[in-house]
Amino acid sequence: MSPRGKVDIPWPLSSFPGSTPQESAGRLINCHSEPLGENGPARAAYHRSPGLTQYASTANTGYRGGLIVNNLSYETWSGTAATVDGSGNVVVLGAFAGTKKVTIARNQSATPNVVAVDIDNGAFTLSGGAPTSYNGGGNMVGVPNSVCFQDGYLFFTIAAGQCQATNVNSLTMNALTFTTAQAKSSVTLLRGIAYSGVLFLFTTASAEVYQDTANAVPGFPYTRLVVLEYGLIQANAIAGWEDGFSILMWVAQDFGVYLMPPGSLAPTKVSPPDLDRLIEAQVRAGATLEAGCYIIQGKKFWTISSPSWSWEFNLSSQKWNERWSLNTSGMQGRWRATGGHPAFGKWLMGDVQSGVLAFVDDTVLTELGNPQLRRIESSPAVDFPNRIRVARADFNFSTGAGIAIGAAPNIINPVVAISWSDDDGITWKNPLVRSLGLQDKSLRTRVSVKNTGLSGPQARRWRLDDTDCAAPFMSATQSDDPREN
Repeated sequence: MSPRGKVDIPWPLSSFPGSTPQESAGRLINCHSEPLGENGPARAAYHRSPGLTQYASTANTGYRGGLIVNNLSYETWSGTAATVDGSGNVVVLGAFAGTKKVTIARNQSATPNVVAVDIDNGAFTLSGGAPTSYNGGGNMVGVPNSVCFQDGYLFFTIAAGQCQATNVNSLTMNALTFTTAQAKSSVTLLRGIAYSGVLFLFTTASAEVYQDTANAVPGFPYTRLVVLEYGLIQANAIAGWEDGFSILMWVAQDFGVYLMPPGSLAPTKVSPPDLDRLIEAQVRAGATLEAGCYIIQGKKFWTISSPSWSWEFNLSSQKWNERWSLNTSGMQGRWRATGGHPAFGKWLMGDVQSGVLAFVDDTVLTELGNPQLRRIESSPAVDFPNRIRVARADFNFSTGAGIAIGAAPNIINPVVAISWSDDDGITWKNPLVRSLGLQDKSLRTRVSVKNTGLSGPQARRWRLDDTDCAAPFMSATQSDDPREN
């Protein structure tokens, strides 16, 4: 048996909910860990995830994707395409068939041609006003399911395996200027991705990589370089090629998430078993996955969402956390943000609950006005003996972080709700609420709870919930001694 006394409560650096509560190694929801260095007050600080602020409002729903083109951002919703300017003004372009996520690309002509592809309805030009069906002047070899741009060419992929290129910085194309992904015969071509100077053709079981070799027209301008044995599970389960983000990540056919940095052709699996299981369950249930990305405070986050949940990967720390949002039923569900692309010095995101075009904002504690719950769950404190009184537990927050000016009362004097479980996270005690301090009023005493009963045979777990404070959490201890030490 471990000796009595004060012990550190273990907190995870990455979310590990486990397949059952009993095997959980702790959870991070709407927060992420940041290492504090060798001489820091703790090994990590747990910072709240950024909120969401409205950039533009529309009467639409079902956000499908967007792209910045010079001083306008082309944005799409279910059945509609529009432009948004730097002041948030929305101009509807017209009807754009479809409800699913789209791919959008532009070329480098003097007046850029902007083309969007809907998986079910093919290609449409958006740059000439109302969306207009595009088939390459009758030269398209099939109905495209994605579009991307590289080296002057717009590339269109077709499910049967073809990838067709336009002429340089033009919408004209030759019916013979295409190649066929043929490394595997029993696959569907899902996406073309221009990334790190080469073209990736992602099928359901592999990725064929092509390099620009300037082959003469009507030949296809690129030549196959290599075949990767990592396909794409669904068309929209990939992101990270976006300008400024430039770290490609996707869900492959084995339900794992893979990462490939610029200049590499060797993907690395980065998803934990918990996430692999969640992905597999959703795919087998017929649910749609969608990936996205954003940058905030110099950190890159890649996200993956299903209708039931959202996770994100912090590229700086190489750790995962979960994302929740309060939904219209008053329950916590998947993160309401969707997509993600840079525009006007921000990362714009769609909203699955409304027609709002939002941006990721670390200056707010809410998501489009709704509270954002930050939850941190510990691993079991196994170093504390069984059936010993937990006389006190102390939690090290950066206190005194309330906001005094122009804030709601709960933000002026924020609080944290502290609860615990002695049956491996199956049930949790009613929380005790503690103040985190007014602005610049660091608490004279620690954030503490006392006399919380006997530790259980499975060791105690702790849970911290708050919605009103940006103050980082750092560490905690529990002790059988009620005196502060």
